[in-house]
Amino acid sequence: MGSQEPVVFYFKNNILLFPYCRLDAIYHDNLYEGDSNMSKMPMAMRYILRPFYGNYLKLRYGLDFRGEEKLDSLMGGPAIVFSNHVHTLDPFFISARFPLHIRWVAGAYLFKMKIPSFLLRHWVQAIPKTQGRSDLETIRSISSALKNGDVVGLFPEGTRTWDGRMMDITEATAKLVRLFKVPTVFINIEGGFSKKPRWSQKERRGKVYLTVKKVLTPDEIKGSSLPELVKIVSDNLSFDTTAWQKEKGLEYYDSSVQAEGIERVVYACSSCGSFATMHSEGTYVVCSRCMKKYEVNGYYDLVAEGKSISLAEYHEKERSMLSSLLKAPVDTQLFPDGNGILFQRGEKGRNVPISKDFKLSAFPDRIVFKTKEIEEYVFPFSEIESMIICAKYTVEFYHKGILYRFRLKGKESTLIYQDLYFEWLKLNKDY
Repeated sequence: MGSQEPVVFYFKNNILLFPYCRLDAIYHDNLYEGDSNMSKMPMAMRYILRPFYGNYLKLRYGLDFRGEEKLDSLMGGPAIVFSNHVHTLDPFFISARFPLHIRWVAGAYLFKMKIPSFLLRHWVQAIPKTQGRSDLETIRSISSALKNGDVVGLFPEGTRTWDGRMMDITEATAKLVRLFKVPTVFINIEGGFSKKPRWSQKERRGKVYLTVKKVLTPDEIKGSSLPELVKIVSDNLSFDTTAWQKEKGLEYYDSSVQAEGIERVVYACSSCGSFATMHSEGTYVVCSRCMKKYEVNGYYDLVAEGKSISLAEYHEKERSMLSSLLKAPVDTQLFPDGNGILFQRGEKGRNVPISKDFKLSAFPDRIVFKTKEIEEYVFPFSEIESMIICAKYTVEFYHKGILYRFRLKGKESTLIYQDLYFEWLKLNKDY
C-alpha cells in the first residue's frame, strides 16, 4: 500500500476517511514475525470472567463453533479477527471460544459509563473508537496492539445490522487487511440476528453458530492484489441471515411476538407509501393508514396476500422511497414529527441535557428539533459530520465538531433519520 494512500473505512454510506498521511509512520510492513509474543489475556479474564461467561453463553445460546481447526496456525499474535455484527453479545460469543485473548475495538460511548469503562479498559483491554467519525488514534492503537503481539477484533460495519444483511464494506476491509499484513481471521456469526434482532426486545428460540471461514496468512496477503483481497473478504465475510436460514432449512427462529418492534426498521408502508404509520403486535405489522397487514415469519420475511419479501429487501425499498422524498422542495416536511424523550449535547466528556420533550421534523436538507421550551435547533445535513445509532436506539451525530444525542418515544424509528442522512449523502456526493 502506498504511503500516501488514505485508509477508507465505510459505515454503510457514511464514510470514515482517515486523512492523507505517511502510514509507514504509524505502521510498518515487517510487523509480523513468526515468533511474536502471544496475545496476553488479563488474569481476571483468564480465571474469572472468561470461564463464567463462556459456559453461560454455551448453555443459553447453544454456541456451536465450526472451523476451529483453522485456528491451529495461530500460535500467538499478532492477528486480526473480522466478523459480521448481529447481536450485542457478538464479542463475547467469539471470545468465549477463541483460543487467544481478543482486544476488541469498541464504541467510545461505552467508555463514558463507569462500570463498562472499567471492564473494557482493565479486563478486556478494548480499544475505543468514536463511531462514524475519522479517528486516526484508533488506527495508531490497533497498530500498537499488533506490534505488541496482540489479537485485535473488529466489526467492519461499526454497528449492528438492522435487517440481517451485512453492510457492504468489503473494499474498505480489504484495504485494512493489506495495511496490517498480519494473519487475518474471518468469522461469520450465524443465527445471532435471528435469535434477537436489533429492533426487538425479546429473544427467539434457536442456536447461535460461529463459523471460522478462513485464516488469511501474511504471505497470501502480500501475494494478492487489492481486487483479489476484496473478493476474499467478500467470499468469507459477507453474510445474509435470511439466505443462510433458507439454505440450511432453519425455520425455528420464531416466537409469539415475532413482529413486535419491527417498525423501528419497517418505518414505511410499501403499499400506500406513507411513513411512520406502521405498528406491530404479535406476529403482524400493520399500516394504520391503509390497513395493509404483513405477517413476519421465522425467516423474517414480510408476508401479505401470498407474497413475501425479505426484511433486507423491504428495507432497501424503503431507502429508495426516502431518496425520492429528498427531491421535494426544501421546505417540505417529509414525514410526521418524531416524539422525542432525550436530547443532549456533549461538553467536556459529559452529556448535557437540552430537552426531554421535543418534536423532531425532517426536511430534504435538514432535521429540526423543536423543544417544549419553544427553542428550535436546526441541523443542515451539509453540516452534519456523522450519524450513527448506539445502544437503546439513541442517535449520535456530530455537528460542527459538537456531539449531539437524541432518542424517540417507544417504538418510533430513529433509523429513518439515519437512513435519510445516508441517502442525502449519496445524492450529494460532491458536497
